[in-house]
Amino acid sequence: MDHLTKDQLARLKQRLEDERSSLLRRELEHRAETTAPPSTDVGDQQDLAANEAAQVAQLSIADHDRSRLREVEDALARMQAGTYGICEDTEEEIPFERLWAEPTARLTIEAQEIREREARERAELREAY
Repeated sequence: MDHLTKDQLARLKQRLEDERSSLLRRELEHRAETTAPPSTDVGDQQDLAANEAAQVAQLSIADHDRSRLREVEDALARMQAGTYGICEDTEEEIPFERLWAEPTARLTIEAQEIREREARERAELREAY
């Protein structure tokens, strides 16, 4: 983390904490919506289907938010441990600009591209067989 100034770290930490607060607030809102008693007037089949589709969409959003919250919490933990901003694959410094664009980044752009390329190659091999 030596490559990041105290100001940069403070700005990144604030950004992560703000995102965590927002995600926690949305989680509370989602819980309140899902624990509300269901309406007894479901209307016709189209209304029922629309309600079910909305519930599926809400569950998908909630799952995404929980996943993102884990990423944010992990980034804050890396800050606390002094490993934030260091690539997990190469141990190179992740530039501030990348961290500002994606504060939960764990890899340099180059390492991320290598992982993505390897994943594509594995998928292509699986498809070939």
